Amino acid sequence: MGKIILVSGFLGAGKTTFIRRLLNCTASGQKTALLENEFGTCSVDDILLQRRDLPVSTLALGCICCSLSGAFDQAIRTLEHSYHPDLLVIEPSGLAELSMLLNTCRSVSDELGIAQVRAITIVDAEMHQTYVEDMGMFYLDQIRHADAIICSKLDLVSPQTAGAVYTSLVEENPDAHIWACPWDALDVSSVLEQVSGEGTSCVPVSGHGHVHTAELFTSEVFHPYRPRTAAHWKEELMKLSDPARGEILRAKGFLPLEDGAWIQADYTPGHVYLHPWGAPCESILTVIGRNMNRSALSEQFEKIES
Repeated sequence: MGKIILVSGFLGAGKTTFIRRLLNCTASGQKTALLENEFGTCSVDDILLQRRDLPVSTLALGCICCSLSGAFDQAIRTLEHSYHPDLLVIEPSGLAELSMLLNTCRSVSDELGIAQVRAITIVDAEMHQTYVEDMGMFYLDQIRHADAIICSKLDLVSPQTAGAVYTSLVEENPDAHIWACPWDALDVSSVLEQVSGEGTSCVPVSGHGHVHTAELFTSEVFHPYRPRTAAHWKEELMKLSDPARGEILRAKGFLPLEDGAWIQADYTPGHVYLHPWGAPCESILTVIGRNMNRSALSEQFEKIES
């Protein structure tokens, strides 16, 4: 195996969007494989990243830096032995601790002949300061152990806030390459060039102080089959901001429209994004958060299904 690139980032930062662009920038003839980790029982990202000639391995229902650590180690070995990729792209759950994942990758690097282990972290500029205050070291671990940091959602913040986020990232990880530009202007090829080179991740990794994310976060999966208009779906998803439902950090899935079409739905705190999508095998909405009110969420989506 030539190298591993881990693409980390907290819930809803834009990891999957970046990986889709990254896959389009891989060199012609390069054999690429993808390892996905979904915290919930179902993997929405698998559908988003499906493409020809891309072997995908999925680890669901847990976090690969704690409850699925052994399965993560084995999945890397299996992909190498069955496919021999030049590049393995790993998308951990947004709740994964990057330092632990880097330790695992390094533990198998000699055995598998991995030349490089690189880490790219996507940072939600709008939510960065909130997550620093609420999550502390757990959130900052993904920033401090990255070789490259990419700011997303800069269009949602003021120039002053963008500057403050950039300054914060430099202070937390002065050795990382940092990209703070409009998402559409991001040159992914340049990112890949900057993080390539000899050796492994440039930031020392410590495995101490690990927080077991499964103890902090939970996920729920709903299957709201009754079609609605896009406006109605947006209205329903915005209700996830209501504290009565708990602290909802992320929701994503595929939902049916009244005209027979489908949409890909993404929720992050205060924002709903709806994108046209071909019909998947089922309607699904995965919700992730802390202290979630399961009965309130169930009542909301059962009402949609009625």
